[in-house]
Amino acid sequence: MANIQVGYGHGDVAGIPFDFYGGATLVTGSTITMQTSQLVVNPTGALAALTVNLPLNPVDGCLAEITSTQTITALTINANTGDVLVPGVLAAVTGLTPVASAGAGSASATIKYKYTLNGFQPASGAAVNPRSWIRVQ
Repeated sequence: MANIQVGYGHGDVAGIPFDFYGGATLVTGSTITMQTSQLVVNPTGALAALTVNLPLNPVDGCLAEITSTQTITALTINANTGDVLVPGVLAAVTGLTPVASAGAGSASATIKYKYTLNGFQPASGAAVNPRSWIRVQ
């Protein structure tokens, strides 16, 4: 049996696609609807406001990551149609501020949400927080 190479032919481990928005077209007040589970925002400078809609029809356990290379003063996160957003125990999103990194290149900040299709089912049997995005970082 012949060996078959799968992937890109180099050291790329995962090759996971992500949404990328950057440059002069990304301005304060923009709205982005995530098409994949990872969003990278790379504006030319700080943004006063940005709205991000989480992906539509995610699978149970999906992790959505939003990363910015610049400060976003007011970041609004919305669940997509039919889903809800549960802030959980972490503070509500008021913005993203990149932190200084020890390595080369620019610093970035990331927040993460995890999706639960069925929610939590206590002893009563009634589902709590089904179809919810829960902030985990």
